[in-house]
Amino acid sequence: MPTVLATGDLRGEIKPCGCSPEGQFGGLPRLLTFVQQTRGASPQPVLVNLGNNFPAPSDQGRLKVELTQTVLRALPPDAILPGPNELALGAEALDAALPYVASNDRVGRVFRPRVQVRRAGRTIGIYGYLSPSLVYQGSQTRFALEPVTPAWLQRLRAESDAAGDELRLLLFRGNDEELAILADAQVFTRIVGGNPFDDELHQVLTRQVGAQTVAQVPTKGQGVLRMPLGVGPAQVEWLGERYADHPRAVAAMSVYDEQVKQLFFRQMEQLQRAQSAAVFAGVATCEPCHKPIVQLWSASGHARAHAVLVGAGKQFDPECLACHVVGLGSGGYINQTVTPQLANVQCENCHGPGIAHNGNPAAVKPRPAVPAAQNPLRPGEATCRTCHRGSHSPKFDFPTYWAKIKH
Repeated sequence: MPTVLATGDLRGEIKPCGCSPEGQFGGLPRLLTFVQQTRGASPQPVLVNLGNNFPAPSDQGRLKVELTQTVLRALPPDAILPGPNELALGAEALDAALPYVASNDRVGRVFRPRVQVRRAGRTIGIYGYLSPSLVYQGSQTRFALEPVTPAWLQRLRAESDAAGDELRLLLFRGNDEELAILADAQVFTRIVGGNPFDDELHQVLTRQVGAQTVAQVPTKGQGVLRMPLGVGPAQVEWLGERYADHPRAVAAMSVYDEQVKQLFFRQMEQLQRAQSAAVFAGVATCEPCHKPIVQLWSASGHARAHAVLVGAGKQFDPECLACHVVGLGSGGYINQTVTPQLANVQCENCHGPGIAHNGNPAAVKPRPAVPAAQNPLRPGEATCRTCHRGSHSPKFDFPTYWAKIKH
């Protein structure tokens, strides 16, 4: 029976930090050593990756993406299931040379529908299911993930039979309901899951679905699952110090470290320029004198405006950012690294730059949202409509919306 090695859920943890001697597991350099040692055995195992390897979007995160895909190419896995972390950067961030598999993608322009390999004398079809509930899909998205349905399973089984698969392995990331449907269908020889948890100190390595136990990879890439492609328990090979850093990965890490150093210097220059030209203070400076108003703001949708863009994958689009942050292009928001205090719609979006007022509140007053003389019954509506307009906010009604934030 073929052996499966499964890893993934790196979540940007490219190497143990070394801050503490306890719990220093995982890392790309050790993973490459482990895989190359194991592949030297006979018969050769099936190597799969459950995705979610990328970090949260940031300038340094993009460097980690390059490093991660460099090491993945050096492995390489037989199949990779794309995860929400990968797709948060857009499908364009994925290396086309790597075998990303999503069998429930109706479009098929980005991901492969399946991968077929031969191990231990058996023909194996590797399939991937990524729940559409976990990723943003808009009109411009280059993929279209469909939910698990009997029709989809029937079509997959027919394609697998036609391709001559003797065994079927499913890479899964989704919810318990979807997993139960897939497990009960008995289409797949074995299912292995991505890990939905972020706590590497309390690893959860299985999911119970009815009478079936589905193994899931360790989070933060701290270990590798080893299991038969059939009936049998899954075991974890923890990537501790017994596995030396692979020279090829060490070389890639050196390039990354130099890039991070240069990024640090660039960001410091950006920060110095931003501080010297800053006219916006951020909501935290308003709170000491305007606590009730800031509390009202904290509970409003304005306080979550930037998160809306992140959920839609639009946090790097200047046209969208302009209405979701403070002062973009006018001495305000630059990015989440340099000016995180200016994310979201805040006091200064309506009342103007506040640094001068904060420095001398008695002498410098913030402007009203709209001079009362212009519209005493609806002060501020014109300001609101700079963003709440047209198709961007088709249900906008000033009295209704103003009541939510009236202060």
